[in-house]
Amino acid sequence: MLCTAVAIIAFFGGLPLLGPTSTSVLSTLEPVVTVGMATWLLAESFTGVQAIGGALVLVAVTWLAMTQREAAERATPV
Repeated sequence: MLCTAVAIIAFFGGLPLLGPTSTSVLSTLEPVVTVGMATWLLAESFTGVQAIGGALVLVAVTWLAMTQREAAERATPV
């Protein structure tokens, strides 16, 4: 429960600093970080399927970040 509270506090702390779009995109990295830390700290097994899934998450996050930035640059101010 403490870990969840720290994650939520960090998310809301980063929200005003990074903005809602960047904060949301970065929060999608949580599963990848979780698997990496479980493998490193808890000696959990790490399979090829998990590596492919992690790579897909990283590709999706990169794609989202790039398309959001391009959309923001094209948008007209209101």
